[in-house]
Order: sequence, then C-alpha cells, then structure tokens
Amino acid sequence: MDYPHARMAGLNITAGEFLPRMRLPSVAGPLLTPADMVEEGALAVCIYNPAAVNPFPIPPPGVNLGQRLQMLAERDVMLYVISGLDVRRLASWMEYTGEVVHALSDAEGAFALQVGIPIKRVDDRNFRTHVAFVLQEDRILNILLETDPIHHFERLLQALDVADGREPGNYRLPDRPRYRRRPSDSKRSH
Repeated sequence: MDYPHARMAGLNITAGEFLPRMRLPSVAGPLLTPADMVEEGALAVCIYNPAAVNPFPIPPPGVNLGQRLQMLAERDVMLYVISGLDVRRLASWMEYTGEVVHALSDAEGAFALQVGIPIKRVDDRNFRTHVAFVLQEDRILNILLETDPIHHFERLLQALDVADGREPGNYRLPDRPRYRRRPSDSKRSH
C-alpha cells in the first residue's frame, strides 16, 4: 500500500507510521496500548482528541450512533478513542451516549506530547482539533481531520473502503442530525 506522507499541522506522525505503543489507562480497567485494542492485522478507527473534552460529540437528535457503530462492526472494524479526559469522565461520557466505546485516557498528556496536537487553520488562525486515524492494528493508513462517527461519517467509511483495497463508496446515511433553529436577533423582542 502506498502511504501519503504529507505532514498535518501539529501532528508529529504521518500515514505509514505507527501509533506510539505507550500504555494508557483504559475504561476496561488495565493499562493498554493502541496495539492491544485491535486483533492482529485487523482494521480499526481511533478517534484521537488530545483535549480534555468529549472524544466526539454527543449525538444530536436524528443521529443513531448505535446504527453507525454497527456499520463499523459489520466491517470487522474496531472503533476506539484516545482522549484527554480521565477514565472516570470517559465512563460518564459513554454512559451518556448509551453506547459502549473502547476508550483510553491520556489525561496526563504523554500520548498527546508524543503524537502532537492536530491544528486546523481557519481565517489565518490556528485551532486545536481532533482526528480519526484509520489503522491496520496500530499502523496509520490514513489521517482524517475532524472526522468522527457523528460528523463526516461517510468520509470515514470511504477511507475504510480504500484501506480494504476497494474504491470509495458513495454513502448516504439513513439518519441525519436535526438541530433546533435559534430565533434570529431581529425577531427577538427587547
């Protein structure tokens, strides 16, 4: 497989390299490495959010996270997160989502220090953000900025197609987020 080696702003690793094999606290209890999360040779998706915020957003109305996770399971793809949240807060986040997601905690920031923190540039300003790593075990096949099971999930499925040696599919998910509209300032009474 030919790996793109363009460096993403803020990250210290590129496609073709391996995630660091450092032991991190897990919601499951023991200290685990990213390599421990996946069967030998299997595909995986790691959502990496180095900040002490949720690994990915709580699903808005209209998004069926369970159905999306099932789509990954049907492909034999393991999804896990590495987050700057401590284990207790990760467990609370999972309880709130209602789904079981394998999670490693980087509350001490050692993993973030080694991997780097992805940077997104908007209007000449830099913002810290999160990424999805498409992996074979712990070897990075692709890095997708701001991609998770809630936002740009179709892009994640396409990257998995490529990792599996197929042409990227054209996905149209049966669920869509529904956001409440806020009243505009002009309609508010003073």
